[in-house]
Amino acid sequence: MTWHAAAALLAFAALQIWLVTSAVAKGAPSALIVVALVMLLALALPVVRSTERRWYHLSRQALASWGLHARFRRDVRRLWIAALTLPFLWISGAMAATDAIAAITG
Repeated sequence: MTWHAAAALLAFAALQIWLVTSAVAKGAPSALIVVALVMLLALALPVVRSTERRWYHLSRQALASWGLHARFRRDVRRLWIAALTLPFLWISGAMAATDAIAAITG
């Protein structure tokens, strides 16, 4: 799980940075997007770390069973789905909020 957690966080951060730079290049205020990026990373790191820690302790107990293997595959799948979809959802939501605030104030 450690490898999956580290790789998913790297993919998540790279995708998030790419989306943020694209949004800023299209005219989004950089402050709101950067705050959104920091906030989301601050939320993602503890969740991934707790998942990795749980699997580290389970592997130390040597509970190799089919049920444990199925749970591992499910957690890996959830981790990667979240890492690859949350940046798109978060940035599109931040862009929509930015547009709504600009429409209200301007």
